[in-house]
Amino acid sequence: MTTRRIFTVLGWCLALALLAGCARIGVKPVSMDTRTREFDRTALNSSRPSERSLVFVRQRDLETAWKADAESMLLALDREARALKDREAFFVLSELCYYEGKKAHADKERAASCYLSSALYAYAYLFDDALAPELDIYHPYSRQAMEFYNRSLANYALYAREAGLVYADGRELPWLRGKVRLTGRSSQLAFAPDELESYHLAYEFEVVGLTPQQVRLGLGVPMAVVRRPPPEASRTAADRFTPKLRQTYAATLFLRFSPRPEAKTSGALVYDATLEVHDPMRGTSLTVEGRRVSMEYDLTTPLALMMQQSPEPNGLEGMMNPAAWEKLSGLYMLQPYDPGKIPVVFVHGLMSSPTTWANVFNGLMGDPELRERYQFWFFRYPTGNPVLYSAMTLRRSLDEVRHTVDPDGTNPNFARMVVVGHSMGGLLAKTLAEEGGDALWAKVSKTPLDALAVPARDKALVREAFYFTPRPYVSRIIFVSVPHRGSDLALGVVGKIGRALITLPVTVLKPVTSVGAALLRAMGPRAKDKDMPGITGIDSLSPKNAMLQGLAEAPIVVPYHSIIGDEKQGGRTGGTDGVVPYASSHLDGAQSELVVHSGHSAHEHPLAIREMRRILLLHLQEGAASPAAP
Repeated sequence: MTTRRIFTVLGWCLALALLAGCARIGVKPVSMDTRTREFDRTALNSSRPSERSLVFVRQRDLETAWKADAESMLLALDREARALKDREAFFVLSELCYYEGKKAHADKERAASCYLSSALYAYAYLFDDALAPELDIYHPYSRQAMEFYNRSLANYALYAREAGLVYADGRELPWLRGKVRLTGRSSQLAFAPDELESYHLAYEFEVVGLTPQQVRLGLGVPMAVVRRPPPEASRTAADRFTPKLRQTYAATLFLRFSPRPEAKTSGALVYDATLEVHDPMRGTSLTVEGRRVSMEYDLTTPLALMMQQSPEPNGLEGMMNPAAWEKLSGLYMLQPYDPGKIPVVFVHGLMSSPTTWANVFNGLMGDPELRERYQFWFFRYPTGNPVLYSAMTLRRSLDEVRHTVDPDGTNPNFARMVVVGHSMGGLLAKTLAEEGGDALWAKVSKTPLDALAVPARDKALVREAFYFTPRPYVSRIIFVSVPHRGSDLALGVVGKIGRALITLPVTVLKPVTSVGAALLRAMGPRAKDKDMPGITGIDSLSPKNAMLQGLAEAPIVVPYHSIIGDEKQGGRTGGTDGVVPYASSHLDGAQSELVVHSGHSAHEHPLAIREMRRILLLHLQEGAASPAAP
């Protein structure tokens, strides 16, 4: 073979090799999870921008310029995006600014400027109608843009908190190409901005012990804002019913940018912006540039944070030493009274406290209609006191609220009150819709109360405890694991030990002892102390307790529902929740009855919470309460 032919063959071989190289196009197997992660990757969840933004940069041959001088490249891209009104470019600017903010974490001011720029670009991508193509709100990129807005604003809020940066009219905040000028603020919260003590981002915490987490994705930054308790001198009459602790509220932060910037001769752009704090208890959407957008919120984190920072007194102490709880007893509102909402009052059971309702409250808050139409209150009382005495304090508390917030009795929402009672709390709740009087007193004594020779003050207290009438503002009751006919545990060892350890306060013991002594005298010389029934909270739960029998026989004059626990299985009758048997919890006249597979804490069962939600929605349908105030 000649040299020439050799070179010719080699040339053809080389050409074929090159052609073969160009033809190496195909696919290779990969898991669906890996492929999905590649599509989902952004600067939010990884150490590099999304492939979408990287392709955008490479198509314009900007990658080298970006790595050499990111700020200059972004400024150039900003000018191009505005000239072409390119919506895609604004998304890329948002992501790259967020990426640069993460990289600059050590330089807090530069990082803050990058995050503010990212939020501004994401806002423009979502709401600037001058950009093209037209926004597709159903496209995944729209959700990603909302995430960049939320996370960027959240990072800026953290910077502002650390730097001590507070709102001031006209304050200018630097961003990539100019300033953002604060021109107003608004708040839906029920307290003045100067009462704000601190704020926390819901993103900063992981909730423990509350399920499910009531979170909704959307636009805005979910927060927990802490209110400083007002000074005693400035507390209003209604403030008596809000606890004197640092209340924590759910809120959503939103920064609303002006649609068009002011252009300076220097080339800088100044956007006006208003700072808004929204209350998810009042509404769940934002109106931005004529569009209605779902608002992001987190209701569970603020509740968990408040409970951690202000723990409840021990319920065991409330049973054993009721005097220690005397100043803690009463009705508590987690938010100021709202005349546009129907009250729901939760009453806890023996050896418990309002904390027992945390999962119930958290679960019900997940329904936006319930949030907008109901306000939730909690009654705390020492469970070692006699049931009728505790029931009397409940009636006093509710009457006091009525006199304070609705003195004329004209608010139809207040008159649609729903009471939910667990265990012993259900016995207290029942007295709000029953008639006491001579029939109930006759269960205790054949001697009329007026015939007893006791001090007038003692007689008046006992009369108030036994002689009661239905409260006109209570229109429905939900009973959960309530021992309407008592529990055998009150007769056994547990009852005896508890009874021996309970120390009743003088305010209870003195009048009850005074009347008890008079009853013994009326019974004749053969009467002994053992002939008188016990008077502690545990005694009140005995199936042999005459007072309990009287309450069980009295008709309930409002609609009521039963939720009952069963240790072995739900849906059956004749069982027990381990403390209260079905025969004691069941009421023939209940509008509905649900038996859930649960121990005595049936109120925390998810199906029980779901049943409470159903009943409250039914209550709205059947009632004529006026709509929630705007």
